[in-house]
Amino acid sequence: MTILSIRDLSVNYATQDGTVQAVDGVSLDLEEGQRLGLIGESGCGKTTLLKAIVQVLPRNGRIVGGKILFKGMDLLQLPAAEMRQLRWREIATIPQASMDSLNPVQRVGSQLTKLLRVRGGFSKKAALKRAADLFDLVGLDTERLMHYPHEFSGGMKQRAVIAMALALEPSLLIADEPVTALDVIVQHQILEVLRELEQELNLTVMLITHDISVVAQVCDSVSVMYAGRIVEQAAAEPFFSSPAHPYSLGLQQAFPNLARPRDVLVSIEGYPPDLREPPSGCRFAERCPFVQDACHDIDPTLEAIGDGRAAACLRSNEMDDLRIQSEDPSLWQRVEVAQRSLQSPSESPPIAMEGDLDARLATTASVETPPSPSQWEGGMGGVVTDAPLLELQNVSKRFKIGGGLAGLLRGDKEQTVYAVNNISFSIKRGESLGLAGESGCGKSTTGKLLVKLIDASDGDIIFDGADLAAMDDDSLLAFRSRVQLMFQNPFEALNPRFTLYRSLTEPLIIHGWKDEHKRLDRVIETLDRVNLRPAEVFLDKYPHQLSGGQLQRVVLARALVLHPDFLVADEPVSMLDVSVRAGILNTTRRLARELGLATVYISHDLSLLQYTCDRIAIMYLGEIVEIGPSEQVINNPQHPYTMALIAAVPVPDPTIENPPLRIQEGVPRPTEQFIGCPFAQRCPDAMEACLTVRPPLIGDENEHGAQCHLYGEHRDSPKLKRA
Repeated sequence: MTILSIRDLSVNYATQDGTVQAVDGVSLDLEEGQRLGLIGESGCGKTTLLKAIVQVLPRNGRIVGGKILFKGMDLLQLPAAEMRQLRWREIATIPQASMDSLNPVQRVGSQLTKLLRVRGGFSKKAALKRAADLFDLVGLDTERLMHYPHEFSGGMKQRAVIAMALALEPSLLIADEPVTALDVIVQHQILEVLRELEQELNLTVMLITHDISVVAQVCDSVSVMYAGRIVEQAAAEPFFSSPAHPYSLGLQQAFPNLARPRDVLVSIEGYPPDLREPPSGCRFAERCPFVQDACHDIDPTLEAIGDGRAAACLRSNEMDDLRIQSEDPSLWQRVEVAQRSLQSPSESPPIAMEGDLDARLATTASVETPPSPSQWEGGMGGVVTDAPLLELQNVSKRFKIGGGLAGLLRGDKEQTVYAVNNISFSIKRGESLGLAGESGCGKSTTGKLLVKLIDASDGDIIFDGADLAAMDDDSLLAFRSRVQLMFQNPFEALNPRFTLYRSLTEPLIIHGWKDEHKRLDRVIETLDRVNLRPAEVFLDKYPHQLSGGQLQRVVLARALVLHPDFLVADEPVSMLDVSVRAGILNTTRRLARELGLATVYISHDLSLLQYTCDRIAIMYLGEIVEIGPSEQVINNPQHPYTMALIAAVPVPDPTIENPPLRIQEGVPRPTEQFIGCPFAQRCPDAMEACLTVRPPLIGDENEHGAQCHLYGEHRDSPKLKRA
């Protein structure tokens, strides 16, 4: 039975710059019990399609054509009151910002029972019982009904929102990015909940995401959207084994695969077309490595290609050969080169900057040499030397919370947060180290310690022979020029009132660059290095004029403009689309190797760290529980927590099922100190000794070590013997 049928749906947005055709002639069917994954980059129209289905478009959005049939009813013809009755009862949604979807001043149980009573007509007693049943269904303790949202972890909030969506037993559940920004372990647990609910309740699900690995693990069919249109439809297994559209090929090859790692991730260079004036031909033509002249003139329609599949490509009958060609990353890089040639610097618009920059640059420049102790100028060439650039020796960081007058009035005692506990490691020039772990494990705190944004409570941090704790003002200024931090959120990392030129020259000015000619040359050189070309086009732009991927490249450029020796990247691609993410990772890895840049990547996703890092350190409750070469840590993990992190990473292949997590949910509070192993409470292999004896960090000849009593026994490896 077809539960949802969309025919030739078109949605426009009225803007000051013209009408945007956000959804253009989309047609798809959803059968009862089907789990459809709708994938594509940001801005391709996925969320607009959801809002059109449930009739919650913003004021400037308008459906200009098509039909949306739900169980035979045309939703576009329903009165507003009837449509309102359908929401929650028949069509429920899990919103994209589900972490913020709960009222912070109401208990979660009150919000759920209110929905049941107002929309479902439940009595108070029946609503309380139904709420408890729903919490039990999604794996939440019923006592949590009396708690406020701030007392829930991210995964618990997500489960609560899922419970609300299922409250009235809807026929269709639409989930918009339900696991975005969650830790991989929490993400795995949420996906397990969705899978169990699908089987138990025979749910019909539309899952909207840009994460193809999530679709591979949850969905049985896939639709791919690009520039407001569906460009491919297929069952999940044939889609992942043999995609039939070049855009689908690019998305799959841009995604890191822990099971089958690639040497190079594909970056789909460029951006979708401006939908205020869509191109007359194929909308993917400018980014396609297989483009032909006809692609610029003929607009392909979605046509059946056999076995219930459809694709909108003029060369769909050649896809067997094209898939083989697409395995060569240089094929996609040639598209990047071709795009750059479309606009040369001479064709760029004139640069208008504060204080008439051109006039200032025409004056005689001073000839002072900018202070830069960096090693870039000599050209380290990505060589890893034996001497460590940075060393941490038994470093700890503690924070005090609570107490004070307010705490005294509430009866709260002062507590100590043990954020980082006695960690030690070193980083060589040109080496990259990944820090992995769940939220709250101490990764970001460690990153701040490395760049001296905060000071250590105990231990020593030595940078190039100098103790950070003993630095005077002059030494600290020189240190700041050699060490940089790349922030997690590109949308908040730049001053919105500054042009990009001003943002990028500010570090140079702070560190004594008085010659504006040299500042401009350095900025242009750095923008070019991070693949923002032609650089001159970007100088007078403001952050809001750039895409997320462009913004992250600017943040990277600002970190590199002083030619530092050491870079800390804190979740640098967590908020970006998969194709944009691949481009940022490729650029960062290339620059680190070319410039001899020592880097620390902070992430919860081991598939990203496997691709970018020479070594990986696993953190849990402020301690390093395993460290070693990336390949060894991924392929031969020696700590149960590392095994859980690996098992939690979804693989973009529906034929490979993620193993069940063998650990208990929830990370203990970092205000607690443990006599034995800090992971013992969640460890499936815990012994009595684990509760009373702290295991040492035991290593082997390959510098692969783990803090576990069962070191060498978790995997049957001849190289790893229990010490």
